[in-house]
Formats: sequence, C-alpha cells, structure tokens
Amino acid sequence: MPQTSREACWYRSMLYVPGNKLDWMLKAPKYGADALMFDLEDSVEVTQKVGARNAVAAAIKELCVARFGRFVRLNGWRTGCLLDDLHAVAIDGLDGVALPKTEYPEDVAALDLVLGELERSRGLPVGRIEICPLAETAVAMYRLYDICMASQRVKRAGGACGPTPSGDGARSLGLNDATEEGIYFGAYSVLQARAAGIVHVEGSMTGQLDLESVRRINERSKRMGATWASAIHPSHIPVINEIYSPSQDEINEACDIVSVVAKATARGEGAVRHKSRVLDYASIRTAMGVLKKAQAAGVDVGNVPKLELPPL
Repeated sequence: MPQTSREACWYRSMLYVPGNKLDWMLKAPKYGADALMFDLEDSVEVTQKVGARNAVAAAIKELCVARFGRFVRLNGWRTGCLLDDLHAVAIDGLDGVALPKTEYPEDVAALDLVLGELERSRGLPVGRIEICPLAETAVAMYRLYDICMASQRVKRAGGACGPTPSGDGARSLGLNDATEEGIYFGAYSVLQARAAGIVHVEGSMTGQLDLESVRRINERSKRMGATWASAIHPSHIPVINEIYSPSQDEINEACDIVSVVAKATARGEGAVRHKSRVLDYASIRTAMGVLKKAQAAGVDVGNVPKLELPPL
C-alpha cells in the first residue's frame, strides 16, 4: 500500500560514542553533532556490558533536556543482551535505538512490541522511541523495504554509498575492501528506504580518520539521496554538518522560488515561468524542503510566504 513520509527531527550528523565511557558521553555534545549514538554493541567488551548499560542510562538522564538527539545502539536479538539493554536505557530522554544485525521484519516488529510495553509501564509517550534498523548483511539489504515497513517507529535507514569497506555488510556481500562496487548496493538501499516513506536517508559511514575521505564519501552519499550521516570520530562532525546543510545559495534560491510561486497562486496561476524554468507545486515542495532543513540547522531563512499545497 502507498506509504506516506515518516517525519521526524532533522539531523545532519550522529556521533557514535562508546557506552562504557561515561566521561566521553558527557563531553560529546561539545563536538556539535545533531545527535549522539551511545554504543552498547561492538565498542563494548563483553565483560563490560552491565557497567556500560548503567553508564548510558546515567548519560541519558544527565543530557535529557539537551536539544540534540539521544540514541543507543543495542546488542542484537539472539545475543541474550537486548532485553537487559532496553530495561536500562528505555527512559525519559531516549529518542531512539539502533538495532544491529537486523535481518527480518520480525526483528523490528518484536522490538516495537517490547518498546511499547516499556513505554506504557514507565509512563512514557507510546511510540516516541524510534527504531533505526541497521542492515548489515546481504539478506537485510535485500529485505530493507519490508524491514522499514515493519514498524512506524522506523524513520531513518539507508547506506547511500553501500557498506563500509571491511565491515559486516561488505564481508557479507563478498566485497572485502571494494569501495566503488558498494555503490550499487547503496543505491538499492536508498530506493527501498524511500519507497517505505523514509525521508531521513543515511549516508555511508567511513572508518577512515582522514577528513578528505569523510568529505568524499558524504558528498557522494548526498548526491545519491542521503540527508545525514554517522561518524565514529568528533573530527568528522564539522565536515558532515557542512555537507548536509543547505548552502546559502540554495537557501536564497528556495526563498525566491517560494516567493514567486506564492505571488502566482495569489493570481490564480498554478505554474509560472521564472529564470528560464517553469515552477509548479513540485518546485515548491522541493524548495520548502530546503528551507525546512536550513531551519533545523539553526539558519534564519527570513519571512517565507505560507502556501497551501494540494495533497500528493
């Protein structure tokens, strides 16, 4: 059935922070990421899982009124850790959880049910905590549309340029250290995410620390439809924020388009010629999307005319 867009907070960047490092989590906001991902999975050694849960819960409580997003990467189903993770971190201030090694829609549906029970029992708004499914295997990438459709909590997914070289996804696909070849799989992931109504499409994350690699992969991800990206190091955040923020030229052009079409509709015209282009409602939706992203990034776009758009 047709899927409407799943709106959520606009983030340009999400910084991963090890969940067993409370001091790192508490100082992470200073790096300027729009959201933080406290990690309970791969960056935490098995014997430190219990302590990490407590540290993440403490960080969420300490940072619960901050304007950035607070997410937690859980341990996956079938590890024996996921339920304990949820009991510790599903508290006021948590905005979402990432589910690693997601392979089936049932993985997401089960997590949705557990989150709902915890929200009800703890007096939290039901349905508020997001689920970010991490498609890290070939079967997960193949089924990404069904995975996204398994719960309305899923509002972010993707991997625009394909899996990170040498990561779980690349190994599952047999790509090893290949980079260019992963683009084909990334494009398919974007298609499935968008078809499921996901407008917050993740770009590919790089394990490289050099900023030129960060810029290159995120500029390509943006061209392929990504709207945000994750980072493993604070130095990546300024580059990612710059790439996924509308430029001043884009903002000016969007304001111009909205103004021109607003005047045209006031005259009873649905389309108008402007700078050798024909502008219509599709142009307006694109321009308003640019302005919405700019406002989410804290940019003052000035007084923009309000327009009533027909339903899609």
